[in-house]
Amino acid sequence: MAKGSARARVAALVRRLAPGGSAAEHVEAANALARLCNNKVQNRDYVQECGGIAALVVLLAPGGSAAVHEQAAGALLSLCFEHSKNKDAVRECGGVAVLLALLAPGGSAAVHREAAGALSNLCSDNAQNRECVRQCGGVAALEGVLASGGSDLRARAAAALGHLCIDSAQSRDSVRACGGIAALVAQIAPGGSATVGSARLRRWQTSAPETPPIRTACGTAGASRRWSRCWRPAACLPCTGGPWLRWQMRAAATSGARTACARAAALRRWSRCWRPAALPRCTCRQP
Repeated sequence: MAKGSARARVAALVRRLAPGGSAAEHVEAANALARLCNNKVQNRDYVQECGGIAALVVLLAPGGSAAVHEQAAGALLSLCFEHSKNKDAVRECGGVAVLLALLAPGGSAAVHREAAGALSNLCSDNAQNRECVRQCGGVAALEGVLASGGSDLRARAAAALGHLCIDSAQSRDSVRACGGIAALVAQIAPGGSATVGSARLRRWQTSAPETPPIRTACGTAGASRRWSRCWRPAACLPCTGGPWLRWQMRAAATSGARTACARAAALRRWSRCWRPAALPRCTCRQP
């Protein structure tokens, strides 16, 4: 799509979000904007420049239909993905408060899911938004939906809580005070959602596509930031700089921690996974 035509299409969709239109028209326009913004940073810029963020926040006001709320929140979710200007614009338009209002008990699970996802993206790499969400009661609201709905909703709520706790002692204290720690632990307990718990307690993730299942368990983390138990297959990931890696485990004699060998120890990474710098270097040889 040419630059001019893409901007014109965005502008036309934003105009359809104006008050006075039908709910069906609002749903269709918000959904189209969300799809246009997926993996397209330039379109996210266009939506913000055309006033689309303010228009979407207006649609989230109480009294609207659940379908409109779902699509508008979903559009904000896409608009705020790795886009600092749009994250700031949502906050400045009052979007944090209305998104949190959508998490009220008794609401639609689909609306809760999109609102929690939008809040998660808003809080990612944005300290001002994290503080705004905390001050607006976001910790309690997110903890309230953590124990309800499907796994996707719980994963997004847990992700938002994880982002809120980054570099914020007050948010961490709030999560504990609201019973959020117990709710998060329940997600990795037998019968809970392993996806939610292991991915969003916000320690280090080990997730690699097209590999055998990877089992992880977070250790005490804290200041030492160690992995107490981690397992990875012996030859699981293709290396972009050479042949297949042979992952080898060896216990550190001093700390009891386990480590894994990658192509270059200095990179200190497991493909899409991160090895804490506090762990001892791996001395095993590669084939």
